[in-house]
Order: sequence, then C-alpha cells, then structure tokens
Amino acid sequence: MKAHRAASALILLLGWYLVADAADVNIPVPADTLERQLATEPFSIVAAEISRPKAKGDITLKAEASFSGNPPYRVKLRRAEPGAETFNNRPRYDLAAYELQKLFLEPAEYVVPPTALRTLPVADLLRYAPEARPTFRGSDEVLVVLQYWLQEVKVVADAYDPALFSSDAGYARHIGQLNVLTYLIEHGDANLGNFLASRAEQSPRVFSVDNGVAFAHNESDRSDVWKYLRVPDLPADTVSRLRALTQDELQERLGVLAQWRLDGGRWIAEPPGENLAPQRGVRQKDGVVQLGLTKSEIAQVDRRRMQLLKQVDDRRVGLIEEQRP
Repeated sequence: MKAHRAASALILLLGWYLVADAADVNIPVPADTLERQLATEPFSIVAAEISRPKAKGDITLKAEASFSGNPPYRVKLRRAEPGAETFNNRPRYDLAAYELQKLFLEPAEYVVPPTALRTLPVADLLRYAPEARPTFRGSDEVLVVLQYWLQEVKVVADAYDPALFSSDAGYARHIGQLNVLTYLIEHGDANLGNFLASRAEQSPRVFSVDNGVAFAHNESDRSDVWKYLRVPDLPADTVSRLRALTQDELQERLGVLAQWRLDGGRWIAEPPGENLAPQRGVRQKDGVVQLGLTKSEIAQVDRRRMQLLKQVDDRRVGLIEEQRP
C-alpha cells in the first residue's frame, strides 16, 4: 500500500500542473451566474420529459428552461411531494450537498452542479407532470429542485476507476474531492445515473447529480459504497480546508438554506433569516417556509469530518500534494 501511494503521489505531483488551466467543458458558464439564474431569474419551461423513462417511478424531468426570456438551456427539474419531506425526495438535501462543497472546493472543481430551489405554479407543471400537487398549504405552487444539466458527460457503472486514479493526476484529484463530499453526507444511493463522468480523455471530472438519499436518511436498497472513503489518497489542500471548518460554521451555512414568505397566495423567496426550528428540516411559521439541515444532521456532518481527518492523521489515507507552478 505504501509503495502504491508513493508511486501515485509522484505521478500526481508531476501531472497536476497540466490540469490547472483545462477548459471546463462540463459547466462552461460560471457557477455564480448559473446559481443566480436558477435561483432568482424569471423562468419558463419550454419543453420537458422524464429524464429516465425506463426507471420505474422516476419523476425527474429533463427540461429546457428559458431564464429572463433568453434562449433556453437544459436543466434537471424535480418536483417535491406535499410537505417536501419524503424518501429520496428531500429538496433540502440536494441544496445542502451543493452548499456544503463550497466550504472546501473552488467553483471550478465543484462535484455537484449548480443547484437551486424554486417555487412555481402547479399549472406550469401539469403538462409534464400530471401528478404534481402544491407543496405547502396556502398556495397553489410546487417546490422544485433546479440543477444545471451537465455537458459532455457519460453515465458510468462506477465513477471510481483505481487504474485511472494511479495514472491521471486530474482525475485523482477530482474523484478524491467527490469522495470527500459523499463521505461527509453519507451518500446512500449509487444507483446508475446518480454519478457522472466527463467525456474528457485527460483529467476527467466526476459529479454527483442526485443527493436525495444522504445525511440522516441514507438507507436504500441500492449500493451505499459512496458512504465510505474509497480512494487511497485525498488532495492535501481539500483536507486542509476541512481542518479549518468548525461546527458553528457548518450550522451557520447549512442551518437555513432557503426561505419563502407567503404573499397573496404565492411563495416569495427572501434572504434566509433566523432558524425557526433547528431540530426540523422543513419549518413553517407565520406565513414563512424555511428549509435547512437539522442541528443533528449538521452535527453528524461534523462528526464525519473529524472521522475523515482521523483517518488521514492515522495514515490510513494518504495526501496528494498539489504541484504549484
């Protein structure tokens, strides 16, 4: 194992500089621009269909959406069930995974594509999802997850390729970062299609595009292999950022992820306010709906963070040092 790590580290040291300036073919638009569009700009659905029609019970739509009247682009759109808290359909988990990665990854290396939560009239969805129902009482609107549809990617049986890890510096870095996130959130569903890989021949990025079975609700009848650390080495700078995190910072960033206020029968998005009920993930009070991770879920993320760091400190997991120009 030590020889393997030493050889891998040497290859990665020599090869990482080739990755730094690679063009982003998978998310060609800056993440902050996509976030703003997905979360705040007026949008309309131009066309939509079930993303995996052969998958029994799948309700995720592959949609063409126009933002602010501009030419449409493809997004993943998944509606919530009434209450927004059912198995494998907890929109707060999708947004939490996206926001959590920001604490230890740069935008150019995100492993979850830009993701946002929106509300829209049920009538706008009925053509594509006849079973759609209002998510919360008081409004005829449905909560949806919007996620940027990745470019130039492929479905793979397993995103982790040990041989590629040993030979490709960029891939080793990306899969290590992905594994850090899946370990922290205890990702419980390795179902085909939930993890995607770039079609790039060198330094392919890897992505987790469905994070609904995770955190406190991570039991499923699918493989849970991504709950664990699978790679032998992790990027040293990513680990350093994890060391700097605190549970208070996690609570501040993840406790309140999104908030809406009922106004004239519509849910109007507003900046997250004070946590209305820290031990609940979906909170409603005085015409306000708030979504976030619970205090217990965040504490578990922090425990996982400490467990990961202990594996590094005990040298059960190695570190990949980034080659600087």
